[in-house]
Amino acid sequence: MLNAELDVRRVASSDRTKTIETKATFVVAVAALLASVTGLSLVTLETFLVGLIPLGLMVAAVASAMMALWPRKLDVPSARSLVDTQVESPKTADELDDFILEVKAKEITKRDDQTEERAKHTARAFKFVFAGLVFTLLVVALNALSPIWSSNDEAEPTQTPVSTQAPTTP
Repeated sequence: MLNAELDVRRVASSDRTKTIETKATFVVAVAALLASVTGLSLVTLETFLVGLIPLGLMVAAVASAMMALWPRKLDVPSARSLVDTQVESPKTADELDDFILEVKAKEITKRDDQTEERAKHTARAFKFVFAGLVFTLLVVALNALSPIWSSNDEAEPTQTPVSTQAPTTP
């Protein structure tokens, strides 16, 4: 009964890991899309420094999501090593069952710990994407207003008087 419960928990733990990895992959895709939109097309001379902030935030989002997706070794005995070491073991069947239950419990605990760490990176990546989106909208607004600022800074061009009379020939 305990063995079956641990099997159910192993599957649930593995599913939680897959869910976090899917979310991190989504963040990478969204950040890449927003980075392509916010890239150099939004950076103008007037808003140069602010225009680079969304791009930097998207790069940070991708980096954080990649940390969540980075492969990690689950430090538990492999199925082959369990069979190789325990098939000839002098342990009784109950002792062997207890040992296998302990291995399963450790695997679940380690996987859940890794998933929690991945979830932190993924949550951070979502925050970077949200901040990047806010800054993208800010840069768009600044770019819309920058012609107004630019025209106020420049001196008004003076027009040279144009003669309306035809030139006379001597």
